[in-house]
Amino acid sequence: MSLALMAAAALALPAAANATVSQDFSLSAKPGKASTATKKVPITLNFSTGTKDDSGAQPPTTSKAAVYFPAGSVYNGNLFPKCSASSIDAAKSTDDCPAKSIIGSGKAAGLAPGPITQNDLTIKVANGGGSNVNLFVEGTSPLRIQSNLAGKMTKATGDFGLKLSVDIPQNLQEPAPGVPVAITLFQVKVGGSITKNGVKRGLIEVNKCNGTWKSKGEFTYKTGEVATVGASQKCSKG
Repeated sequence: MSLALMAAAALALPAAANATVSQDFSLSAKPGKASTATKKVPITLNFSTGTKDDSGAQPPTTSKAAVYFPAGSVYNGNLFPKCSASSIDAAKSTDDCPAKSIIGSGKAAGLAPGPITQNDLTIKVANGGGSNVNLFVEGTSPLRIQSNLAGKMTKATGDFGLKLSVDIPQNLQEPAPGVPVAITLFQVKVGGSITKNGVKRGLIEVNKCNGTWKSKGEFTYKTGEVATVGASQKCSKG
């Protein structure tokens, strides 16, 4: 079941200081069924976020992001072929990555003062091996962009099972000196399955369900402010 929440963030600093800034966030897992000991259920994640300023001012620039996945989430990157960040950086492409290492795709958009928009950005998500996830961003107009965002999956606690941490490269935060860029859209679909020893396994599996899966995003802006957005969806046992 898809998630029915696109929430505005509560900033860590006083709301009056940034009353017009909001951070959209949605994360849905399909199917909304947990794996069991005898039946593994591959999950596909649809993720979307973006920063906006309703006053018409330039939105803040994101310097890093963290996405928390529901309790019981498992990332099986070790079961899939990998494509390292170093190989992607050297080629400035994912074209030479093993086919099964490409675990997702999407699109993005950015806004610079002017306003100057870039809406042609595409994203390829590659399994980096182990806990590493690569998000390669490419675009041509008005700027030529070929930049990899290296992410790291770690364990989380409480309502969450996994945390994906991503630092935004400086060339995406500020492609030219004094020209900050806000990420107005970042949207990816990630998932996949592979058969190992006769058993179908998912890149992502969720092994728990108490009726609700919770997720959240934490977005740190270059100003030092942090936007935190939570969401939830119904789930069932597989």
